[in-house]
Amino acid sequence: MTKIEVEVGRDLRAAAADVADAWKMAEAGNPVAGRDRILFRDWSALCAVLTPKRYELLRHLRRTPETGIRPLARALGRDVKRVHEDVVALAELGLVARGEDGSLSSEIDEIISTIRIAA
Repeated sequence: MTKIEVEVGRDLRAAAADVADAWKMAEAGNPVAGRDRILFRDWSALCAVLTPKRYELLRHLRRTPETGIRPLARALGRDVKRVHEDVVALAELGLVARGEDGSLSSEIDEIISTIRIAA
């Protein structure tokens, strides 16, 4: 099962401190467990990227990989241009994989979120 963490409202300094701590541990020869994590500065940024249509697209690709954008748009009953935009945005986050042959898939089984209210 492939999981990815999404955090909302995390201070950039705190995220940078985590990276610095991991770097120091690795330099000291201590093992550092990697984790896939996407950070959003606020709720609006998360909602702008993970829309209901994109969630539907991810679910579809998890169940049924497609050979390209057009077949995906057809399967979803959506406009090709909009589906392309969604695939590009989700691929940039690592949520959609694009094969060299144009195929599309998603290996994400679970998105775990932390949303800080008083950040």
